[in-house]
Amino acid sequence: MQPLNIVKRSLYYFPVRFMLCALFLSYVLIKYDTILQITEKKILAGMLQFFHFPAYYLTGHLYVGHFNAPTQLEVPIDTQLLFFIFFLSLALVVRGSLSTRARILFHGGLCALTYLVAEFLIIILFTKLGFSSPVPYIQAGIISCGIVGALFIESLLFNVITLPKPTKSQTIIQRSYIDEYIFLAILLFSAGAITYASLNLAQVTSDSPAASYVALNISNILAFKYYIAYFIYEAKMPQWIQRIRHPALKSDSHMSASFLLPAYNEEKGIAKCIGSIDIAAANYPGETEVIVVNDGSTDNTAKVTEEALQKLKHSTGKLYTIPNSGKGYALQHGLERVTGDIIFRVDTDSVVDKFAIQPVMNHFRDPDVGSVSGMIFPIDEHSLWQKAMVMLGCLFVFYRRGQELIDSILVQPGAFSIFRKDALIKVGGWAKHQFGEDGELTIRLGRVGYKNEFEQRAVVLSAAPKTLRELREQRIRWGIAYYHSRGRNTTILREYSGPRRVIFLLNLLSHGGGFALSMFWPFLVAAILVGTTHYSISNLGTLLGVPLQLALVEILIFGLQYILYIYFLKKFKKFYLVKYLPLMRVYDLILSLFVKPEAMEILIAWSSKYKELNDKTYKILGRMAKKPI
Repeated sequence: MQPLNIVKRSLYYFPVRFMLCALFLSYVLIKYDTILQITEKKILAGMLQFFHFPAYYLTGHLYVGHFNAPTQLEVPIDTQLLFFIFFLSLALVVRGSLSTRARILFHGGLCALTYLVAEFLIIILFTKLGFSSPVPYIQAGIISCGIVGALFIESLLFNVITLPKPTKSQTIIQRSYIDEYIFLAILLFSAGAITYASLNLAQVTSDSPAASYVALNISNILAFKYYIAYFIYEAKMPQWIQRIRHPALKSDSHMSASFLLPAYNEEKGIAKCIGSIDIAAANYPGETEVIVVNDGSTDNTAKVTEEALQKLKHSTGKLYTIPNSGKGYALQHGLERVTGDIIFRVDTDSVVDKFAIQPVMNHFRDPDVGSVSGMIFPIDEHSLWQKAMVMLGCLFVFYRRGQELIDSILVQPGAFSIFRKDALIKVGGWAKHQFGEDGELTIRLGRVGYKNEFEQRAVVLSAAPKTLRELREQRIRWGIAYYHSRGRNTTILREYSGPRRVIFLLNLLSHGGGFALSMFWPFLVAAILVGTTHYSISNLGTLLGVPLQLALVEILIFGLQYILYIYFLKKFKKFYLVKYLPLMRVYDLILSLFVKPEAMEILIAWSSKYKELNDKTYKILGRMAKKPI
């Protein structure tokens, strides 16, 4: 292929256009960041003076306090610019209508105004508290920039993307959440303390590359609360207590289990999946059935399934074939036909561990439990990306344990999630025309009062992406599923049934910050090319200090995460994968720079054409998600 054609075809790929535009805008805006700083300082001085607060602007500096002992303050202009560049770049290069671009710019403008208000409030608060050093001001400003910008990005996307209609919920189970709120307060306080310590250990005392990087990684820093929560959970619920709370069921009180398998062109793996369920059923005294819903497959799925069901020895099985209608419809069709008390929703490319049933069933002795998820590992570990999925599965243990501690699990993964049948029926079952149907259902169950729990001892091996192309396709689907599942449940932010709405909001913060993080690298390159005060090539000491400070921030943010990877690799007897730990940062960068922006652009482009989610538009979105680069 000719170099010109390579360049031309690359420009059709949205993340490339997005990054190039961000690089250009960064270069232009950094050249004039002094003007932007002066303008913002003058506006802040005017706002403070309007409210009769001692402040003034003089020769490029903002001073707050009495004239004889003022505090000179700086504004985190670099961190703010990163978010402005995101909004401007997206408006310029996204495939969207003029109205969509206008809404993007409008949100960018609102974000800028909110920054001013946040800076104004921080100055007043800290001055009233008697802070005379400028460091707390800049640190609070940096953190507020990260939080405000991330939430505005999510607000924008929820406003421009065509989403399922939000659902209303009515409490089914009345519960007290006092313990959960106490644990949430402990975790948030701990995360805040760690954030403050990280800022000081990284020597973030002024606007700098490290400061911007910390602001964009604020969600990763706040995620430390889950690591703390894991150890609180282990201390709160040791194994001997679990055995007392969940003793083995008597032979006459076993709940029946139904394995519900939606299948579309799954002839290669479905027989192995059904066989593994039958082996697991042999180790569970209760009744077990396998229900397969063939969603209009065009291969030999039906024939292979019939043959596998006929070989069942320890469970019964039935096959239902329907016209191709989507996974949500297939699951709902199966829900109307299962007979078990507990429904195991399993992907057909998975293998169920032979002892997976009983540990899960123990959870459902508590009538308030609506769903449980198990431990998922890749069925193969041959490629680099499959090895990455093993380590990612280890890390997810902390997230699920932390969310379980405060009853706020947001996603029970579709590869292996288990539901109480009565609970499913009461909340209406799975949604149709829905990417991420299991995450959406998990949130809906929690909103009405059911507990969502995690069982580490129940293991399923599931197919994982072998190649980078397969990884991209999977994560684009997940990126779309994120907005579909959250979009249907946005009304949770107005509800007061436990800490789940707080975790929902923090999840939005994390997701929005991830988009802005993709702007950091083109911004850093442009800043070095321009030669600003912070990055000047003429100042080799400062320039050489930039990567060292960034490396320190990396160690602080991700170092603990690597320790946790090592801990669980050893715990799950997969320590031989420890040499692949650096792969996880490569994986994170690929998601941040390419996959997440591509999923976002697909949704915006589709939403510009289709304002309603129905059978036709749902299928069109599915085809767009599968389209190769």
